[in-house]
Amino acid sequence: MEIELRRLIGLQVIVMGPSFIDNEKLESVKLLAVEDAGIWIESQEAVDRVVGRLQKKASSSSLAIFVPFGQIVTILAGIEPTGAKVLLDS
Repeated sequence: MEIELRRLIGLQVIVMGPSFIDNEKLESVKLLAVEDAGIWIESQEAVDRVVGRLQKKASSSSLAIFVPFGQIVTILAGIEPTGAKVLLDS
């Protein structure tokens, strides 16, 4: 079975990675795009943490965050043996 990260765009995946997400736990995020160097994700919790550190309010209710592959420890995604996508609860 071949797994391609690009096929999961638009779905919730679970990521462990950079400290702005939370490198101590797995976090459910929406995969927005995949580039050669990393992924674009949507996570309100991560945005709140990043913006909170800046002591500012987010100007948008939804912001995309780029995460380089070198900073990602783990990506979990639900799959079926047939290759069908499995939705993960957020």
